[in-house]
Amino acid sequence: MKAIENVFQGTGGQVDLLNTLYGGSSQTTMNVEREDERLIIRLSAPGVSANSFNVLVEGNKLVLYTLLVSTSARKDGEGNTQRLAVPMFLRVLDIPTFVDADQIEAVHEHGQVLVMLPFKDEEHLHRRIDIKDLF
Repeated sequence: MKAIENVFQGTGGQVDLLNTLYGGSSQTTMNVEREDERLIIRLSAPGVSANSFNVLVEGNKLVLYTLLVSTSARKDGEGNTQRLAVPMFLRVLDIPTFVDADQIEAVHEHGQVLVMLPFKDEEHLHRRIDIKDLF
């Protein structure tokens, strides 16, 4: 492929993707609700598939993001297929100390992604600290 063709092909893919970003998709919304035993984070982006959403737990952080992946692909010099991916939404949240980070789950329901953060047991939240005599 000639260099100029490669430039135009790459630019065309970017323009198509940016057109989708700014004209063909809706902004991701995030709502947080509290229930008796958990917090629920609702993520919604009309026109964005559930597999575009990502939920990560990194230490005491909850990372929520979506990627818009280009429908056009190109091959690099080694024959590998490459697609352009652009982040549409990114939130990094502190996981509260009263949430059981090991039990966080995410489900896709009615076009929304629900991230469920269950509360820890009451006994794990409160404990008395005994004061030791040093002298």
